Amino acid sequence: MDSLMPNQRAAARLVAEIGPLARAITDTMYAESPDLMTKYGVVGRERCLEDMHFNLQHLAPAVELGKPSMFAAYVIWLAEMLASRNVGTDDVVRSLELTQKEIEARFPADEAGTISEYFRVGLNAIGHGAEAV
Repeated sequence: MDSLMPNQRAAARLVAEIGPLARAITDTMYAESPDLMTKYGVVGRERCLEDMHFNLQHLAPAVELGKPSMFAAYVIWLAEMLASRNVGTDDVVRSLELTQKEIEARFPADEAGTISEYFRVGLNAIGHGAEAV
């Protein structure tokens, strides 16, 4: 992986660690908000885990191609789709924040730093980034 550019290394690591990342993010979400289990049950938790996989599956190719706008377009679509299902934008924002935090904890600093730009652009696209404030 050393001959790869930082974005390519980061994307390869995302793909390699998609399962553990998705589980850790889901675990953290449910630990932070125990009411989620009461509200959505086991099936809801399974759907959440699937959603975390989807988020990472959309993040990885955007990172590999060096296109933050590609991930931002996905985040916009995700927020709109979930809003139609009565899931608030705050839940989307929190899942992205937790994803970024988990990546920062697991990945080398250069790769995590590369990926952080994608979260900044994605959150700004739905009006929740530092630039949107």
